[in-house]
Amino acid sequence: MTRKLEEVFRLSEELEPLRHHAMTLLRLQEKIDRLLEKEFQGRMFVANLREDTLYLHTPSALAAAKLRNRLPSLMAALGDSAPITAIKLKVRPAPLPASGMAAPRPPRMRTLGSGARAAIAGLCAEIPPDSPLRQALERLLEHAAMASEQGQKRDALEYQETKIDEDDAERKPQDAFGVP
Repeated sequence: MTRKLEEVFRLSEELEPLRHHAMTLLRLQEKIDRLLEKEFQGRMFVANLREDTLYLHTPSALAAAKLRNRLPSLMAALGDSAPITAIKLKVRPAPLPASGMAAPRPPRMRTLGSGARAAIAGLCAEIPPDSPLRQALERLLEHAAMASEQGQKRDALEYQETKIDEDDAERKPQDAFGVP
């Protein structure tokens, strides 16, 4: 017979403090999800509440940096839920899959604005039909979505993280003296 976890906790008096602590953490997570903007929802996790210090985990250093500015107001808003005198943030990247390699990012959707589409179509009209360049440009037009029709809109935080990753990839590694 299967039982709900809450029922198991109530079977033993020794587990009652653990149940109470788990319920407090759950209430804090729900309240934080309501208080934070959409860009942080699902990116900020209550890890623990110990000695009046709330520990939050985030998978992104950028999200942690942005949240640091909001900590005083967040602490004031959470004050009625639990006695919190400090909030500590820790960056905890998402765990690697069992293979040990990072999961690949989904492919980016190419987008073209209406001006770019018109320019490419005009160029295609001037190039001979059997030209490899024309065929490549026509494939680009077929596969690239219109910028306004893009179905995979990313939130602002994810866009900024992607931009930082791209900038890091473009930089050349430097030695200890700053020489590439």
